[in-house]
Amino acid sequence: MFGYVLPFKAEMKVREWYAYRAYYCGLCKELKREYGFLSRFLLNYDLVVPALLADGIAGIQAQMCPERCIANPVEKRPMCQSTEGLRLAADSLVLTVYYKLCDDLADERFLRRLPSLLLRPFLRTMHRKAAARRPELDEVLRVQTHAQQQLEARQSRSFDEAADPTARMTAALFAQACPGNRAVERMGLFMGKIIYYLDAAEDYEKDIRSGAYNVFALNGLSRQEAILQVQHLCRLCAGEAALAYNLLDPGPCRALLDNIIFLGIPQSISLAGQDRSRKKNAHAEL
Repeated sequence: MFGYVLPFKAEMKVREWYAYRAYYCGLCKELKREYGFLSRFLLNYDLVVPALLADGIAGIQAQMCPERCIANPVEKRPMCQSTEGLRLAADSLVLTVYYKLCDDLADERFLRRLPSLLLRPFLRTMHRKAAARRPELDEVLRVQTHAQQQLEARQSRSFDEAADPTARMTAALFAQACPGNRAVERMGLFMGKIIYYLDAAEDYEKDIRSGAYNVFALNGLSRQEAILQVQHLCRLCAGEAALAYNLLDPGPCRALLDNIIFLGIPQSISLAGQDRSRKKNAHAEL
C-alpha cells in the first residue's frame, strides 16, 4: 500500500541513513508489540514521516539499540525504542490499512476481493484497539472512506475532488502528531494529495483493464498524459507542503525530514507511474 514518501539515500549522511532505518525498524517492532506478529506485514514507509514529526516537534531524541529481528536474524541493526511518534504511526497504520481494505471490498469484483475478505477478520481485531486509542482519527477515516466511495460512484472527473478524501485523512493523521498545529495539518493535506495522485498514476493501466475508477483515465488522458498531469499536480502540492513544513521546528528530526520533503518526494514525483522495483532502486532499499 502506497510507499511514496521516502528519503533520498544518495544525499544522506551515513548516520542519517541509520537513524531513518532505525525508525523504520522501530515501527515494525512497535507494530508487533502492540498488534501482534501479523501486523508487521502492514509496514509502510509513509508512516515514518508522522512518527518523525511527532517526536521532532516534541523535542524527543529517540533511543536506539542494536537488535536482531526476523528480517535480519544474524546481524544486529540500530532500532528505535518505543516513542510517542512510533505509537502514533503504528495506530495510524492499522487504521489506514483497515479502511483501505474496506474500500477495496466495496470496489473490487469478487475474485479480487478474496484476499481482502481473508484479511478482514485479522484486521478487525487490530482496528478495534487502534480506534479506541485514536477515536477522532478513526471517525475521519470512516467518513472520508465513505466520501471516496460516493465520488467514485458518481464518476467525478475533478482531480482535486478525487484526491480530497485521501488528503483529509492524511491531514487528520498528521494533526495527531501535534494537535492544534495548523501547519502540520496543512502539510498532511498536501502530502495526502501527492500520495493519491502518485497511486493513481501507478494504477492507471491496472484500472483501465479492470474498469476501476481512475480520475485521469476518466478524463480521457493517455498513460503518458496522465503521468505528466500527475507530476504537475504533485509539484504544486509539494510546494504547498514544503511551505507548511518550513513553519515547523522538527528539532532532532530535521535532517531526516528535510531530506524526505525536499529531495525524496521530488524523486518520487519524477518516477510517477513507474513500477516499484525502479522506484526502490532510485531511492535505495532499506
